[in-house]
Amino acid sequence: MIIDTHAHYYGEALFSALARRAGVPLVETADGGRFMVTSTSRFPLVGGFLSLDARLAWMDRQGIGHQVITFPGALGPDVFPVEEAEPLVRDVNDELASVCGGNHRFTGLAGLPLADIGRSVAELERAMRIGLRGAILPANYFLSLRAMSYLQPVLEAASALGAHLMVHPGHRHDEDLAPKRYDDLTMHRASTVDLHNAISHCAVTLMHADLEARFPGASFQIVNLGGALPMLLERMDHVVETRSPGSPPPSGMLGRLVFDTASLGPRAIEMAVAMLGVERVMFGTDYPIFDSSVSAKALAAARINEAEREAVASGTAARVLRIGAA
Repeated sequence: MIIDTHAHYYGEALFSALARRAGVPLVETADGGRFMVTSTSRFPLVGGFLSLDARLAWMDRQGIGHQVITFPGALGPDVFPVEEAEPLVRDVNDELASVCGGNHRFTGLAGLPLADIGRSVAELERAMRIGLRGAILPANYFLSLRAMSYLQPVLEAASALGAHLMVHPGHRHDEDLAPKRYDDLTMHRASTVDLHNAISHCAVTLMHADLEARFPGASFQIVNLGGALPMLLERMDHVVETRSPGSPPPSGMLGRLVFDTASLGPRAIEMAVAMLGVERVMFGTDYPIFDSSVSAKALAAARINEAEREAVASGTAARVLRIGAA
């Protein structure tokens, strides 16, 4: 059975909070249904967004025995002004913990009220006490070492608690949340090229952040195979070799970072196994944003050996997250 390490949970606590908002992100009711409205999209809340039974049935069809479900950080409620974010985050985390506590097939990652770092530390500590495994953190805090320094107290707390941290696309609390405008082809430029470029920057930051020495008790997951990192590592090594002889090659600086396969295909998985190491690669789907069999088919079609396929499917996740497939 497969462990899905990248999925999100949308629950009634989130829907209720966002339905009270006047600005995006918000939930609106129309034509007898509910819709999530963000700065870039409007989509119906159906299936796995609403129903655990629908989610479990989908998991069964994909051969997924266990799923890591997170606070839906990409929507941005964790970076609202803290007086709005804190009660929303607590309510959603409580509901997430209840779901995970009531079903052995789920492990949860909390959201944090990131506009106040002290309250974020307190919420991480509380989330771990109520059974969550760690937290999801917006990638824009990792676009540089300087930006990452804001999270120092959270990362120190995560290390002390043995928490797992997912670095996932999302804004910082001090940024303009309005989407970037494009002349054309916004779907591809925003949802793939810019998104994966940002994730690649996060990977470079974390490779150079001395994580094992500074935060030895925490584990760090970068989504979507680190953006373009598997393709770029050889060039990064070559640049260092020619421009900074004697410096460590980037390919040797991955440490204990792990990467999920969410939304990517078989050729990307092959390259990630070869360049990142199979011990750092974990299966992911980005469900329910991607409600399809693409991820399972990609793993099945990847030209890797069966031991590597088993490691991607569940072995790496079981080791890093200390969970097992049902």
